[in-house]
Amino acid sequence: MAQTGFKDILFAGGPILAGMIALSIYCIALIWERWKFFARQTRGYRDLLSRVRAASAAGKLQDAAALAQTHKGLASAVVMATLSGPTHREERQRAAQRALGRAVAELERGMAALGTIASVAPFIGLFGTVVGVMRAFHDLAAAAGAGPGLVAVGISEALVTTAAGLLVAIPAVAAFNHFNQQIVRFQDELGWMVEEVLDGLSERVAR
Repeated sequence: MAQTGFKDILFAGGPILAGMIALSIYCIALIWERWKFFARQTRGYRDLLSRVRAASAAGKLQDAAALAQTHKGLASAVVMATLSGPTHREERQRAAQRALGRAVAELERGMAALGTIASVAPFIGLFGTVVGVMRAFHDLAAAAGAGPGLVAVGISEALVTTAAGLLVAIPAVAAFNHFNQQIVRFQDELGWMVEEVLDGLSERVAR
């Protein structure tokens, strides 16, 4: 019986395996783009928040605003909205929340696609395996006197799509969870900063 090579298995995977390969390339590109974006937009934001809190607590609002203006990430707009704008706490808080919502929306861009890939890829691979197994048994029925080796080769080719689906889904799930944790942490820490700064401003106004 002729041995089945890797190239033969790839061809046997058909359009489903080709689609999985294309999906994996897109997934890797999306993860790489999001990783670079997160690294660029969230770099140093914790240090910014701590310095803004310290400056605000000391009543140095201009220094805090200057720190925000020099920051290159998404946190800058949220800090500026907190320190400037309407004098009423409620209006300034709404402005800060809007700025925070826009920042979070930028971080969440592409996450829906990544989550969909993580969820769907294993099922696409399983579908390819089912189709491959059906084709293997059809070939066995058509080949008179063929042994179980024919089915074994067909099933091994079919299982490639399941493996491909898992290879796509595993990094997608890991990246999706990692990015989501970063988004939640970013949103929480910016929200806490907004409340602390506004509370400090309200206390000084009350005095």
